[in-house]
Amino acid sequence: MLIDNEKQIRKNEERRRKIEAKQIKIEQQKIKDEEAKRIREEARKLKEEELRIKMLERQRVREEKIRIKEEKIKEKEIAAQKIREEKEKERQERNRIKEIEKQKRLDEEQKIREAARKLKYEEERLRETENRLRNMEIERQQEIERQLLKEQAEQRAKEEELRIKEEKIKSAEAERLRKEKEERERIAEERREEEKQKRIEEERLLALKEKEEEERRINEENKRIKEWEIKFDEEQKKKEEELIRKFYSDNTTDSSDNSETSDKTDDNKQT
Repeated sequence: MLIDNEKQIRKNEERRRKIEAKQIKIEQQKIKDEEAKRIREEARKLKEEELRIKMLERQRVREEKIRIKEEKIKEKEIAAQKIREEKEKERQERNRIKEIEKQKRLDEEQKIREAARKLKYEEERLRETENRLRNMEIERQQEIERQLLKEQAEQRAKEEELRIKEEKIKSAEAERLRKEKEERERIAEERREEEKQKRIEEERLLALKEKEEEERRINEENKRIKEWEIKFDEEQKKKEEELIRKFYSDNTTDSSDNSETSDKTDDNKQT
């Protein structure tokens, strides 16, 4: 009976070592899974970052100098966000390690308590542990599959969101350019209208000036003609007066001559 118990103890001990080795392997696999998950998360974030940077680059080309300034601001925000995320990941990693260590301690305490139990319950407990490990492995694999599907769905959603955002930006940019074009055309039309009105006003003022100049020339011409007429009339009057004076002077001389001749004739007759 004692020999059978010792065999059973050795058998259970062997099975316990195998289970412990399997538990250690599972814990190591958990760590690897977490690391793989973290790598996928970083790759996903890098991909998201690349997509966002490409979108920002295309937007920068459209917005030129203004976009450059905004890009710098966003890059600073991204850097700050990455720093915060890295700090948060470090904090989560520290908590995870603490939790693993705590779990290890609990597992060791549990092993110590289980070692003290009666041998007849140990085999059943080991079978339960084996079943639990198999279930845990199945659940772990299922959880990995669910996580992968979730990450893929999130990635597709992010890409669609970025695409929609970029389309909105393009639409807004096209609308802004259209309004700017309309504004430029309106300003150009107003400028042309102002220039047209200015030319009309200049032509009106020039015509008015020419009319005033023509009236001034006509007035000066009329004034000169009037002065010439007055001067002509005065000279004509003087000429007429001179002719009249001369005429009368000539008539007076003729009369005197005629009178003398008549007197001489009379004298002769008397003689």
